[in-house]
Amino acid sequence: MTEEVKRLRCAVADLIAENERLEEKIDWLDEVIEIVIGMVYKHVDDMSELYAEAERLNDLKEALK
Repeated sequence: MTEEVKRLRCAVADLIAENERLEEKIDWLDEVIEIVIGMVYKHVDDMSELYAEAERLNDLKEALK
């Protein structure tokens, strides 16, 4: 039983580390998305194109949550 508990503790520690790594990546991606949205607003002349791009980026942002 002790060996099984050790393996489970290691597995939990690995999952916690992976979760933290993924959270950092999601935070980074969220920041990049915000930057891209800002760039889109600056460089798109057609408002319908602007809304379409913003919607796509928002969909990506939601998918990352």
